[in-house]
Amino acid sequence: MTVEPRQDSDARVPHRGRLNVLIVASMCHPDRGSEPGLGWKWSTQIARHHDVTVIVGEYEDNRAAIARELASNPQLASAMKFEFVPWFEVSQRRWQRAFASVYQPLYYAWYEQWMRKAQKVAEGLLAGGRTFDLTHQLTMIGFREPGFLHELPIPFVWGPVGGTQNVPWRLLPALGMFEGLRHGCRNTINEWQKRRHRRSREAFQRAAAIIAVATDTKEEIRRHHGVESRVIAAALCEPGHTRSRVRTPHDGPTRFVFTGLHLSRKGLPFALRALAKLPAEIDWTLDVMGSGPLSESWKLLADRLGLRKRVTFYGYAPREKLMEVLVGGDVYLFPSLLEGWPAAISEALTLGLPVVTTDLHGMSDMVTDECGRLVSATSPNRLVAGFTDACAELARNPDVVERLSRGALKRAEVFGPGVQVPLILETYEAALAAARPRAVASP
Repeated sequence: MTVEPRQDSDARVPHRGRLNVLIVASMCHPDRGSEPGLGWKWSTQIARHHDVTVIVGEYEDNRAAIARELASNPQLASAMKFEFVPWFEVSQRRWQRAFASVYQPLYYAWYEQWMRKAQKVAEGLLAGGRTFDLTHQLTMIGFREPGFLHELPIPFVWGPVGGTQNVPWRLLPALGMFEGLRHGCRNTINEWQKRRHRRSREAFQRAAAIIAVATDTKEEIRRHHGVESRVIAAALCEPGHTRSRVRTPHDGPTRFVFTGLHLSRKGLPFALRALAKLPAEIDWTLDVMGSGPLSESWKLLADRLGLRKRVTFYGYAPREKLMEVLVGGDVYLFPSLLEGWPAAISEALTLGLPVVTTDLHGMSDMVTDECGRLVSATSPNRLVAGFTDACAELARNPDVVERLSRGALKRAEVFGPGVQVPLILETYEAALAAARPRAVASP
């Protein structure tokens, strides 16, 4: 994806000054990654330019963590207000949460109820005399739950919108009978919902501006709903991070790193099989971070492939340990089959790690030949062979790793706040220009 800020029609919309923006970020936590980190980083970046009120789900001590961050940054605190709505999982029993993790319709039913409560908070703010120029449904990014901000008489921005991606059908048999069947069912339901989900259709039609999580999502939104959207990085890189570095040639093995939940869609078995095919003279190691339901089966696979002396499974590790392993690595492996805009790649680019990943979804937007290698996922065999070739190339050519590492740092600048935040600001201006004149009034 080529990002050229302030080069399109949106950039010509006149700036209207500091706005009052109402954001719903159901996931928002300054000390977490993934969607909670996305909600926090984007809310705070927007608050550097506009006054924001953020309705968030209260969970995992995020109220205290947010209060600490605001106390340490008075300028940010002056631009941000938070309204907390207890997160629905907090009140559920363990067996209920476990059942909802398997039976997704129950999870979404609870989430819809939470969104309705968030809408009541928004309506209460309006009834109390608060005025807003824009509303923004920020997280979670799935298209199935657009929330209810579009029902308010205020221009509505939605995004990043994701969840449209599927695990490629051609790869399902390689996941095993159970996981292949499960993802096949999800693919089928996903295809139906992309076309028929009533509340999503309404939100797409009512939105004054839409942000897509990746180019393939942008194309799906246009195809199924006839509206345009704009791709903006969901997970921001951090150029100039204190731990960023260029990977230069060194003695010892090439150090590959994998991070992520141990789920079938993350695709680690493909990478393990690929590494097992490397010629014997290549010296390498793999650090596997994270945990999940497939941890034990992945360890057994590494044993069967004769890799356990080269592969280290760390399990769940504190953030500091994770960063230590990433900073010490040479190449980041991300064989995922289903993502929107993966925060893991944003972090790898930030740190200067070349990335080897699949040519699917947001990965194809993020990784170029200047910072890594995209591997064809047209079949299980091609996927394994592609990872083998890419890993062999980088392990044999430290100078290529160094060049790609420098490219990763440059790519991080493209997906950093300096480039991406202006795109959000332009999107806001375009939304105001596109929205029909509607008086802001109490519901």
